[in-house]
Amino acid sequence: MPDSDLAPPVEPKPAASPAASPAASPAPSPVASPAPSPVASPVASPVPPAPGALEFVRAFVNTRDVEAGTDRLADPASWAGWAGEHGIRGATDAEALARAIDLRESLRQALLANHDRLPLPASTATALTDAARRSRAAVTFTPEGVVLAGRAGDQGMDAVIGRVLGATAAALADGTWARLKVCANDRCRWAFYDHSRSRTGRWCSMQLCGNRVKQARWRTGQAT
Repeated sequence: MPDSDLAPPVEPKPAASPAASPAASPAPSPVASPAPSPVASPVASPVPPAPGALEFVRAFVNTRDVEAGTDRLADPASWAGWAGEHGIRGATDAEALARAIDLRESLRQALLANHDRLPLPASTATALTDAARRSRAAVTFTPEGVVLAGRAGDQGMDAVIGRVLGATAAALADGTWARLKVCANDRCRWAFYDHSRSRTGRWCSMQLCGNRVKQARWRTGQAT
């Protein structure tokens, strides 16, 4: 099967493991109670990350959990929690959140297109260009190539967009962008990095979404 050579599968949701933290402490403890923080943090997660700064793009796309129906960019309070987990300071407003959501969903479509090894969709290219203009991201030429990054000292949503733009530009240049995908299960669409040698990974987790799809196909075959 195409997914047989995948590296350890990417967990589809950081929310899948929170239950383990409370269970690990038999008695209530002020130290054990704030378990959600290490679960949500990409540093503490056991999920194999995308390489380098591209992991931040994956985390940004995954601020929306399609299956659970949650969105960490839905309001300033939700945003503040996510931003804090990624070391980003500064407030944001409804207008900036709306623009970030539009960019995120455009990126999700680009990651879906990566399954078919298609070029960056024109709509995503336009969204990235518009975001770069608004953020006034800086272009720097180095011996290694061109670097796109946000301005030093950026905070709030400007800092997020600057990191997304810089990581996306670098990944498009070095070829790792094609491995960043979203789950082929349309009820999931969780972003994951395809670690398979053949670059044919389709599911965020073969054990979860992969098996769900296979079982659905089997039931359909039985019914006919």
